Amino acid sequence: MAIPAQQTTLARSVTKQGIGLHTGSEGSVTLLPAGPDAGVVFVSESGLQVPATVDCVVSTERATSLGRGGLAVRGAEHLLAALYALGVDNARIAVSGPEVPAADGSAREWVELIKEAGRRRLGAARRTCRLARAVWVGGNEAWAVALPARELALGVVVEYQGTAAERQTLWLPLTGKRFAEELAPARTFCLQEEYQALLADGLARGGSLGNAFAVGADGYSGPLRFPDEVVRHKTLDLVGDISLCGCRFVGQVIAIRPSHRLNVELARSLRAALTVSSASQR
Repeated sequence: MAIPAQQTTLARSVTKQGIGLHTGSEGSVTLLPAGPDAGVVFVSESGLQVPATVDCVVSTERATSLGRGGLAVRGAEHLLAALYALGVDNARIAVSGPEVPAADGSAREWVELIKEAGRRRLGAARRTCRLARAVWVGGNEAWAVALPARELALGVVVEYQGTAAERQTLWLPLTGKRFAEELAPARTFCLQEEYQALLADGLARGGSLGNAFAVGADGYSGPLRFPDEVVRHKTLDLVGDISLCGCRFVGQVIAIRPSHRLNVELARSLRAALTVSSASQR
């Protein structure tokens, strides 16, 4: 699915229901078409709106949560990653419940839903954001840098010493096709030693082997979809989080031990450093 020079939206509305990974509560989202320059906006049943931008991030604890004016949307990153990678610029997302459905813990079902909806071009040029200089966030053992480049490419390194995951690396020039095949199926995970602590903190209440896997010292809780599924899921999260910079970003991103907090910090710094040009000016 190539990304056109014009802005796009969905061709028709589609809906997905399910439980949230952390709350365990039932919820649904309906993806709806939107007009030019609308961006991606979450909408409640009462009409409250939350734009999918870094200004509206309210939490990065084990997921990226957005909120404004009484509306909170938890766990938006997988859906946002799919919309971004498949080139959907404008969409209204009607939400019911406190959390975006976990689906199978990856972005695969969101990719399928977006493809089911189809994509429609709008009569406005797509704006592309480019870097004039490098942007650096974090420090010590966890950091990320974004560099000027002609395409979006991601390099990610994770390290879980003393576990089966150990050290994993991934370099991926991002296209819609490669996202759908190489990132979207990668599921969320936790370390086995963290699970009881997550429950005690009120998290992972909707987690199961159907939407997540555990990483232990000697192996995994079940079969993997990729030998390096851990780093692929971390890269998937990074795509969703940097989409919050509010513009289609062109550049190279290298992230060492990324987290939602670090990703959102990078998105915030990107927004301040990016320059915008329309597709027709390139």
